[in-house]
Amino acid sequence: MGIRSRISAGLLAATLSLGGGAAIAQDSTPQASPQGTGTEPITVNLTNVDGDVVASATFTESDSGLNIVVQSTSEGSGSGLEEGAHGLHIHETGVCDPSSDTPFESAGGHFNPTDAMHGDLEDEDSHAGDLGNIEVDAEGTFGADITTDKLTLEAGAENSLDDEDGSAIVIHAGEDDLSTDPSGESGDRVACGVIFPADDAAATPAADGLDATPESTPVS
Repeated sequence: MGIRSRISAGLLAATLSLGGGAAIAQDSTPQASPQGTGTEPITVNLTNVDGDVVASATFTESDSGLNIVVQSTSEGSGSGLEEGAHGLHIHETGVCDPSSDTPFESAGGHFNPTDAMHGDLEDEDSHAGDLGNIEVDAEGTFGADITTDKLTLEAGAENSLDDEDGSAIVIHAGEDDLSTDPSGESGDRVACGVIFPADDAAATPAADGLDATPESTPVS
Protein backbone atom coordinates (compact mmCIF):
# COMPACT_ATOMS: atom_id res chain seq x y z
CA MET A 1 0.00 0.00 0.00
CA GLY A 2 1.62 3.25 -1.12
CA ILE A 3 1.33 6.42 0.84
CA ARG A 4 2.42 9.92 -0.11
CA SER A 5 2.59 12.36 2.70
CA ARG A 6 3.96 15.80 3.45
CA ILE A 7 3.66 17.51 6.79
CA SER A 8 4.92 21.08 7.06
CA ALA A 9 5.10 23.49 9.99
CA GLY A 10 3.63 26.97 9.68
CA LEU A 11 0.62 28.41 7.94
CA LEU A 12 -0.75 26.96 4.69
CA ALA A 13 -2.82 29.99 3.76
CA ALA A 14 -1.47 30.16 0.23
CA THR A 15 -2.22 26.48 -0.37
CA LEU A 16 -5.78 26.83 0.81
CA SER A 17 -6.31 30.02 -1.17
CA LEU A 18 -5.16 28.43 -4.43
CA GLY A 19 -7.36 25.40 -3.86
CA GLY A 20 -10.52 27.30 -3.10
CA GLY A 21 -9.67 26.62 0.53
CA ALA A 22 -11.62 26.48 3.70
CA ALA A 23 -12.81 29.60 5.39
CA ILE A 24 -11.68 29.53 9.02
CA ALA A 25 -14.08 30.93 11.58
CA GLN A 26 -12.95 34.33 12.81
CA ASP A 27 -14.74 34.09 16.15
CA SER A 28 -14.51 31.56 18.93
CA THR A 29 -18.10 30.34 18.74
CA PRO A 30 -18.27 26.56 18.18
CA GLN A 31 -19.88 25.62 14.90
CA ALA A 32 -21.71 22.50 13.85
CA SER A 33 -19.31 20.13 12.13
CA PRO A 34 -20.20 19.56 8.46
CA GLN A 35 -21.09 16.21 7.00
CA GLY A 36 -20.03 15.32 3.47
CA THR A 37 -22.03 13.44 0.89
CA GLY A 38 -20.37 10.79 -1.22
CA THR A 39 -16.82 11.84 -2.03
CA GLU A 40 -17.38 15.60 -2.12
CA PRO A 41 -14.62 17.54 -0.33
CA ILE A 42 -15.60 18.59 3.18
CA THR A 43 -14.20 20.97 5.78
CA VAL A 44 -14.55 20.71 9.55
CA ASN A 45 -13.55 22.92 12.46
CA LEU A 46 -11.50 21.59 15.36
CA THR A 47 -12.40 23.10 18.73
CA ASN A 48 -10.62 22.96 22.08
CA VAL A 49 -12.20 22.09 25.44
CA ASP A 50 -13.43 25.68 25.78
CA GLY A 51 -15.22 25.53 22.44
CA ASP A 52 -12.75 27.82 20.65
CA VAL A 53 -12.00 27.00 17.02
CA VAL A 54 -8.25 26.29 16.85
CA ALA A 55 -7.97 24.78 13.36
CA SER A 56 -9.78 23.63 10.25
CA ALA A 57 -9.33 20.40 8.32
CA THR A 58 -10.27 19.91 4.67
CA PHE A 59 -10.71 16.38 3.26
CA THR A 60 -10.50 15.85 -0.51
CA GLU A 61 -10.42 12.61 -2.49
CA SER A 62 -7.54 12.46 -4.96
CA ASP A 63 -6.05 9.90 -7.33
CA SER A 64 -3.55 8.99 -4.60
CA GLY A 65 -6.11 8.64 -1.82
CA LEU A 66 -7.53 11.08 0.70
CA ASN A 67 -5.84 14.47 0.99
CA ILE A 68 -6.11 16.15 4.40
CA VAL A 69 -5.12 19.80 4.84
CA VAL A 70 -5.06 21.06 8.42
CA GLN A 71 -4.52 24.72 9.28
CA SER A 72 -4.49 26.57 12.58
CA THR A 73 -6.52 29.70 13.09
CA SER A 74 -4.65 32.97 12.62
CA GLU A 75 -6.45 35.19 15.12
CA GLY A 76 -4.85 36.37 18.36
CA SER A 77 -1.74 34.48 19.42
CA GLY A 78 -2.60 31.47 17.30
CA SER A 79 -4.13 28.12 18.18
CA GLY A 80 -3.30 28.15 21.88
CA LEU A 81 -1.32 24.92 21.49
CA GLU A 82 2.11 24.72 23.05
CA GLU A 83 5.14 24.96 20.78
CA GLY A 84 6.42 21.60 19.58
CA ALA A 85 5.10 18.33 18.16
CA HIS A 86 1.51 17.18 18.67
CA GLY A 87 -0.01 13.87 17.62
CA LEU A 88 -2.66 14.09 14.89
CA HIS A 89 -5.08 11.21 14.44
CA ILE A 90 -8.39 10.19 12.92
CA HIS A 91 -10.58 8.65 15.62
CA GLU A 92 -13.28 6.03 15.21
CA THR A 93 -16.36 7.83 16.58
CA GLY A 94 -17.92 11.05 15.31
CA VAL A 95 -18.64 12.66 18.68
CA CYS A 96 -16.51 15.46 20.20
CA ASP A 97 -17.71 15.95 23.77
CA PRO A 98 -15.33 18.11 25.86
CA SER A 99 -17.41 17.91 29.05
CA SER A 100 -16.39 14.48 30.35
CA ASP A 101 -13.63 13.85 32.88
CA THR A 102 -11.44 12.96 29.90
CA PRO A 103 -12.23 15.57 27.21
CA PHE A 104 -13.09 14.15 23.79
CA GLU A 105 -12.97 10.58 25.10
CA SER A 106 -16.24 10.28 23.17
CA ALA A 107 -14.25 10.12 19.90
CA GLY A 108 -13.12 6.59 20.79
CA GLY A 109 -9.82 5.06 19.72
CA HIS A 110 -7.88 5.53 16.52
CA PHE A 111 -9.66 4.66 13.29
CA ASN A 112 -8.29 1.17 12.66
CA PRO A 113 -10.48 -1.00 10.39
CA THR A 114 -7.65 -3.49 9.72
CA ASP A 115 -6.79 -4.12 13.40
CA ALA A 116 -3.22 -2.96 12.81
CA MET A 117 -0.71 -1.79 15.42
CA HIS A 118 -0.08 1.90 16.03
CA GLY A 119 2.73 3.41 13.97
CA ASP A 120 3.90 6.07 11.56
CA LEU A 121 1.84 7.39 8.68
CA GLU A 122 4.54 6.00 6.39
CA ASP A 123 4.26 2.46 7.79
CA GLU A 124 2.48 0.11 5.45
CA ASP A 125 0.74 -1.65 8.35
CA SER A 126 -0.36 0.96 10.89
CA HIS A 127 -3.68 2.41 12.01
CA ALA A 128 -5.48 4.01 9.08
CA GLY A 129 -5.99 6.97 11.42
CA ASP A 130 -2.31 7.44 12.27
CA LEU A 131 -1.37 10.79 10.70
CA GLY A 132 1.89 11.44 12.56
CA ASN A 133 2.65 14.79 14.19
CA ILE A 134 2.07 18.45 13.49
CA GLU A 135 4.70 21.03 14.46
CA VAL A 136 3.41 24.08 16.29
CA ASP A 137 5.62 27.17 16.14
CA ALA A 138 6.28 29.78 18.83
CA GLU A 139 3.19 31.76 17.74
CA GLY A 140 0.95 28.72 18.08
CA THR A 141 0.42 28.29 14.36
CA PHE A 142 0.82 25.13 12.30
CA GLY A 143 -0.15 23.46 9.05
CA ALA A 144 -0.23 19.95 7.60
CA ASP A 145 -0.79 18.58 4.12
CA ILE A 146 -1.19 14.80 4.12
CA THR A 147 -2.28 12.27 1.51
CA THR A 148 -3.00 8.65 2.43
CA ASP A 149 -4.65 5.77 0.58
CA LYS A 150 -5.65 4.15 3.89
CA LEU A 151 -8.72 6.41 4.17
CA THR A 152 -11.69 7.40 2.02
CA LEU A 153 -14.87 9.46 2.27
CA GLU A 154 -16.77 6.96 0.13
CA ALA A 155 -19.55 5.39 2.19
CA GLY A 156 -19.60 1.60 2.21
CA ALA A 157 -15.86 1.09 1.79
CA GLU A 158 -14.05 -0.82 4.55
CA ASN A 159 -11.80 2.17 5.21
CA SER A 160 -14.54 4.80 4.91
CA LEU A 161 -14.77 7.56 7.50
CA ASP A 162 -18.50 7.68 6.75
CA ASP A 163 -19.77 4.69 8.73
CA GLU A 164 -22.39 4.21 11.48
CA ASP A 165 -20.04 5.45 14.20
CA GLY A 166 -18.87 8.41 12.14
CA SER A 167 -15.34 9.71 12.62
CA ALA A 168 -13.38 12.60 14.13
CA ILE A 169 -10.01 14.28 13.79
CA VAL A 170 -8.08 14.90 17.01
CA ILE A 171 -4.99 16.86 18.05
CA HIS A 172 -3.16 15.66 21.17
CA ALA A 173 -1.24 17.55 23.86
CA GLY A 174 2.02 15.71 23.24
CA GLU A 175 4.20 14.19 20.56
CA ASP A 176 3.25 10.85 19.04
CA ASP A 177 6.24 8.50 19.38
CA LEU A 178 4.95 6.68 16.26
CA SER A 179 5.37 3.25 17.81
CA THR A 180 3.68 2.67 21.20
CA ASP A 181 0.34 0.93 20.79
CA PRO A 182 -2.42 2.04 20.85
CA SER A 183 -1.92 5.83 20.82
CA GLY A 184 1.77 6.67 20.61
CA GLU A 185 1.86 8.07 24.16
CA SER A 186 0.64 11.38 22.73
CA GLY A 187 -1.24 12.52 25.82
CA ASP A 188 -4.54 14.29 26.30
CA ARG A 189 -6.87 15.21 23.48
CA VAL A 190 -6.79 19.00 23.18
CA ALA A 191 -8.80 19.65 20.00
CA CYS A 192 -11.45 17.66 18.17
CA GLY A 193 -13.57 18.00 15.04
CA VAL A 194 -16.37 15.73 13.81
CA ILE A 195 -15.84 14.57 10.23
CA PHE A 196 -18.98 12.41 10.04
CA PRO A 197 -21.28 12.31 13.08
CA ALA A 198 -22.22 9.03 14.70
CA ASP A 199 -25.71 7.91 13.70
CA ASP A 200 -26.95 7.72 17.29
CA ALA A 201 -25.41 10.88 18.73
CA ALA A 202 -25.19 14.60 18.07
CA ALA A 203 -21.97 15.82 16.52
CA THR A 204 -20.62 18.96 18.15
CA PRO A 205 -22.81 21.66 19.74
CA ALA A 206 -24.27 24.06 17.20
CA ALA A 207 -23.74 27.75 17.68
CA ASP A 208 -26.77 29.85 18.62
CA GLY A 209 -28.91 30.41 15.57
CA LEU A 210 -27.28 27.59 13.58
CA ASP A 211 -29.08 24.46 12.46
CA ALA A 212 -27.82 21.59 14.63
CA THR A 213 -27.86 19.26 11.62
CA PRO A 214 -24.32 19.09 10.15
CA GLU A 215 -24.00 19.96 6.49
CA SER A 216 -21.18 19.47 4.01
CA THR A 217 -18.93 22.34 3.01
CA PRO A 218 -17.89 21.82 -0.62
CA VAL A 219 -14.46 23.03 -1.66
CA SER A 220 -14.34 24.63 -5.07
